[in-house]
Amino acid sequence: MNRIRLLSASMKIISFIGTISETLCFAAAWYVQRNSGHVLKKLKPAEVNVDLKIEDTTIDEVPVRIYSPLNLSQDKNKYLPAISFYHGGAFYMGSVETHHPITRRLAIQTDFIVISVEYRLAPEHPFPAGVDDCMKVTEYVLDPNNAKKLNLDSKRVAILGDSAGGNLAAVIAMQLANNANSVNVSRIQVLIYPVVQFFDSMLLSYLTSILNIFDFGRASAALEYYLNKTITNDVLINNHTSIEQKKKYHQFVDWSLILNKYQQIYKEPITDNINDDPKVIENTKQYYFQIYHHY
Repeated sequence: MNRIRLLSASMKIISFIGTISETLCFAAAWYVQRNSGHVLKKLKPAEVNVDLKIEDTTIDEVPVRIYSPLNLSQDKNKYLPAISFYHGGAFYMGSVETHHPITRRLAIQTDFIVISVEYRLAPEHPFPAGVDDCMKVTEYVLDPNNAKKLNLDSKRVAILGDSAGGNLAAVIAMQLANNANSVNVSRIQVLIYPVVQFFDSMLLSYLTSILNIFDFGRASAALEYYLNKTITNDVLINNHTSIEQKKKYHQFVDWSLILNKYQQIYKEPITDNINDDPKVIENTKQYYFQIYHHY
């Protein structure tokens, strides 16, 4: 809990500094927030030497960082399982460097080869740039001939991501499963607190969890950066879907499906907002259809 509070406080301070910077025309808020993470990473403790080879390279022109267990990868006839990792950061922050402690530990504790993808970030590179980069790397790794060059087993590749990276992992897994031309498919997808739906932003998981760290303003800004569209807070209070759409799709995000032992802290969220705005609904159709068609 103390770590969550520290993270929440840090993000609020960084967000405030970014807002001040943008207001005074020094630098864009997203630029300040992104680079604050690069400053914090320099404060990390020194790493203990382990039997791990770490290499910064490119795969199909996409920058990656590859972690290989030395004690297992010396046998050139033994191909290792692998993890294709996509970092979080609201689609406009984060990097292989900010998530280095996580990916390094993954490689050490699993004895897997871990490939951390440095996908392009918004707002310079809005959707679908990040998806395309992650797909390039993953398809390369899943190709048996390419996998051998990396000393990994193309039939034992897990797709993993946290937060925004969890969204990317889910998208990549679905695209591979639906693509008849895919050479191979991932065996496992691991989604760590993923961003997987914006149909209902009034779920208690949003109101009591995400907003402790990521308020409505920053959530709206992240969507704007990623989609390269103007997003209003109407989307975040469910005025972007009609009553008919709510009734049709509510079953897929039904809060009552949560295990009974967890429901005690929940009250029924707002799902049938009668204040849905036809103008907002019409304006948001463009980017929703764009995303779904691409996926």
